[in-house]
Amino acid sequence: MSRGKGRPWLARVAAPALLALGSAVSCALAGDTPGASDATSGNPGVREFFPEAGFYPLYIADPLRPQSAMVLVWVPSSEIQDTGAARFALRLGGQFPIVAFHPEGDSKCGWQLDFEGGFSSHFDIGNSLDNVGWDGLFGLLLDYKPRPALAFRFGTLHDSAHLGDEYIEHTGRQRVGYTREEVVLGVSVRSSQRWRYYFEAGYQYGGKEFQEPLRAQAGVEYQGEQPWPGARGGWYAALDLRAYQENDWHPRATAQLGINVPTGRGHSLYRFALEGGTGRTVLGEFFTASETYFGVGWYFDF
Repeated sequence: MSRGKGRPWLARVAAPALLALGSAVSCALAGDTPGASDATSGNPGVREFFPEAGFYPLYIADPLRPQSAMVLVWVPSSEIQDTGAARFALRLGGQFPIVAFHPEGDSKCGWQLDFEGGFSSHFDIGNSLDNVGWDGLFGLLLDYKPRPALAFRFGTLHDSAHLGDEYIEHTGRQRVGYTREEVVLGVSVRSSQRWRYYFEAGYQYGGKEFQEPLRAQAGVEYQGEQPWPGARGGWYAALDLRAYQENDWHPRATAQLGINVPTGRGHSLYRFALEGGTGRTVLGEFFTASETYFGVGWYFDF
């Protein structure tokens, strides 16, 4: 792979996002966001095991976030050989808070330890739903939320990629053993009740000779109003950008436009959305291949 290609394009995209994120962080630290409070106010601390909600919301448009979803996908352009244009994407998993420490009377701020676990796969509809490949995802993360509008996370993430048995039998392609172990640092900011920005950096350790350590991610999310009178939920839009050093920083862009509907059970949501993406494939075993895809799906957030 040639070095340096795609970096000017990434810089043009990342610079405005970082400026917006910096402005939002300043507002959050200044307490300009509605509902801001201080997690270090000196109130007696409360320890809560298995809290209902996470302190650090997962990235809506990130196809590799641990989540539960069923998506019908059309792939008009792909560098993965011997696959059809119609696929079924199945994702299982989510975020599971373990323990939280927060000021008494303020359960929205403090510290929290989370486990994330998930499974993300593609099945080829035109080839008897043969499994093309799948990734096993998990992580252990420590979140810090000094204000309702501002959150940080630090921890480790794991991505172990695999090929489907039928795909190996059909093509003779052997697994390259793509596994990514990362230390990550992320920041999430709500500049208002509707807008959220985030940025995350990852550093891989112990990778194989064909892998390189750095990864960057940024995104923006907008929560709209009810799409029609009497609707239970609201519409939303989200954009996620990822870039890897091992892909010469060529970005992968994914987006969603949909409606979220409260399930009536705690903070959990159903989402119905259109999804699209272009750039590096989401299947780790094919990390050198690019794809463009469009999909429609059902999503469930714990």
